[in-house]
Amino acid sequence: MSKILVWETLAKIGGGQEMTLKVVDVLKPHHELHFLIPEEGELSEQLKIRNIEYTLMGDQTMPKGEKGFKGLLRFLYLTVKASIKGRKIVKKLKPDILYAPGPAALAWSAMCGNGTSVIWHLHHMFQSGATLKLLNFLCSRKCVKRIISVSDCVADQINNSKADNKKLTIYNPVKAISKDLVRKNICEEYTVLDKELKIVQIGFITPTKGQRLSIEVVNNLKNRGYDVSLAIIGSVREGDDEFKAELDRKIKEYSLEDNIVFTGYRTDIDEIVASFDVMFVPSTIEGFSLASAQAIMEDVPVLSIDKTGCTEVVEKSLCGMVFSKESSVSVIADTLLKTASIDVRAIKEKHPDFLLSECSKDNFTKKILDVFSA
Repeated sequence: MSKILVWETLAKIGGGQEMTLKVVDVLKPHHELHFLIPEEGELSEQLKIRNIEYTLMGDQTMPKGEKGFKGLLRFLYLTVKASIKGRKIVKKLKPDILYAPGPAALAWSAMCGNGTSVIWHLHHMFQSGATLKLLNFLCSRKCVKRIISVSDCVADQINNSKADNKKLTIYNPVKAISKDLVRKNICEEYTVLDKELKIVQIGFITPTKGQRLSIEVVNNLKNRGYDVSLAIIGSVREGDDEFKAELDRKIKEYSLEDNIVFTGYRTDIDEIVASFDVMFVPSTIEGFSLASAQAIMEDVPVLSIDKTGCTEVVEKSLCGMVFSKESSVSVIADTLLKTASIDVRAIKEKHPDFLLSECSKDNFTKKILDVFSA
């Protein structure tokens, strides 16, 4: 049994944190686990349920909008602060493995392992060239033993030849459709969603997730006479309250109050996703998009922006469509209409391999256990 120290830099739960918890659920029966988290919140509540101990690290996030020299100083400050505290905790707890599933934690874990084996888990398409350069530099460090990626697209971002033998793609596990699952019609909870075309978007409310574009698409469809609704599911990411306010203003400006609903973070995605006709994923940072894969399992087609891990899900499953980042809102809206007409059930019957084998729970469990037992 190994002692594993898990470094998470967010207190709220998004797709990345949900995946961390899935990894934890695989490892917990076989290993001793301890978390580093910034503060009490959604994640700490889940750790309490699982009876996993944790240490509070304090704020570890970059304020929104800080770039240039000021942003660099802030990053250096956070790095020094995290590294000093991280080294002390590593020295005290003496873990066998330091597991880093978040962008900042990737760099910090490689800096303060003190000889501890480090395992990275990459979930994102990184937007910052500086971040990628740093990770490609640090990945050659001897302490970084394995680099797990949630898709080949994500793995390709690490192009340092010294890391080639460390890289491994492990697709996120997708639940098979369960006959025992009690599905709920979300339209009974939010009656304004009960339209002919029901769209869903899932993820943190933050600019890179693309909620601005979602609202523009709904507005375009409504103006063309379509009876359309959109559910935006997810909590507001720390520091993005003004972005949420901007979205609210745009909805009011377009008179879409009876078409768009913010549900907040929900734990019942599996039960409600079948309520929708199409899932929209305009996020530019999606490394895999577990929500889209689960939607496909529930026979809901997916429309994804190109050149992300979600593109890989759509193209390998054949259960959706992709649009270009340069496409106009009208073209994206037309593509969404075509996507909504896809018969996912018929396609899966002919082409079940990707979701049912590569993305199966058994395959995920085996590969994760192999990595942490090596």
